[in-house]
Amino acid sequence: MNKFIRNFITLGTTLVIFSGCSLFGINPEKDGDKIVKEGLSNFYDVRVSSFSGSLKSGVVDNTTGDLNFDLSFSGSSDFQDPKNLLLNLKLDGTGFMGENSENLSGEVKINKSDLYFLVSKISSFGGMITEDVTKPLLGQWWRTQLPQDIVDSLQKSSIFGDDSKLTPEEIKLKKLLKNTQFFSGAKYMREISGEYLYETALDNEAVKTFVDESRKIYGEESTVEQMNILDANLKNSELKATFWVGVEDKTVHKAEININANDTISGMKLDVAFKASISDINVPVTVEAPEGVKEFDPMALFSGVAQ
Repeated sequence: MNKFIRNFITLGTTLVIFSGCSLFGINPEKDGDKIVKEGLSNFYDVRVSSFSGSLKSGVVDNTTGDLNFDLSFSGSSDFQDPKNLLLNLKLDGTGFMGENSENLSGEVKINKSDLYFLVSKISSFGGMITEDVTKPLLGQWWRTQLPQDIVDSLQKSSIFGDDSKLTPEEIKLKKLLKNTQFFSGAKYMREISGEYLYETALDNEAVKTFVDESRKIYGEESTVEQMNILDANLKNSELKATFWVGVEDKTVHKAEININANDTISGMKLDVAFKASISDINVPVTVEAPEGVKEFDPMALFSGVAQ
């Protein structure tokens, strides 16, 4: 009997050790939806980080012609205090409408109310922008004040900000956003470099509920027509996503989202591939004034354009 008890205790202890995560914590294979939801909720709260990503889109339209666009971006930002915004951003974009190629690349820096920008490359965009306009801008860092309307907009409360600065409606909307399971059917792929990898898809019913409840928060009611249009758009599109969720901080570090949409009436088709990742969470961000920067005076810079 004593031998049986010892063997039973040994077996039980072994099972507890090897299944402790499943019994007392999160099981990454079974709790994918929960982990993705928490990862996104924590991601919404990230105010300081480095980031990078890309956006590729293709539109097939028999009326206006095909359009393709490819954009890449990277940088760092600190949105803790809207009055003291810090941003470093690099952009590089290329677009094709039919056989015509358009491009734009440059950098933007924001340090509180100071805006710095550099245009490295820009095309005419179908003749809308002339060389007289682009030539004086290219290759030079410029400084100006952030437009007041943008400053005012940034200083307004954000639902991702401190609850003490939010209106009752914004607090409710923030809670609704965090509690909504936008993605469902999460399939656990593997753990790699301290991150859980999941493949999932947009939950159309969750989106419709979120939109409807959002309107109610602000005293509005969704009409049957509005919900029917939303339902039709969701049915005519497919959104699949892959998320990398940190095992330790339970935050989405990287996302890949693919959207395919078809308008059955016009015949237009849309394909979008979006990739984004964040790193250096809560690592202080600095914005340094570029060397050789000049004050941006559009009146003086383009004085000869209209002559």
